[in-house]
Amino acid sequence: MDHSMNEQEDDGSATSQRDSSSFWLTMSTARSMAEVRSILSRFDVPEDEFADRFPSLAKLAQGLPDESAHST
Repeated sequence: MDHSMNEQEDDGSATSQRDSSSFWLTMSTARSMAEVRSILSRFDVPEDEFADRFPSLAKLAQGLPDESAHST
């Protein structure tokens, strides 16, 4: 299943909307850049295209620390 998406795309499919909602929720709760990179990989969103495709999420991610997603 292709999980790639674009916040500016709207094909109206329930699967696409569900994937998009899941991506947004998961990304908005990320606590580190390592976690952001993991989420991008899981949803097949290339890191170098993230800011262009998801500018509002990229802005949220900018201030996150660049540490391991599993650090204590």
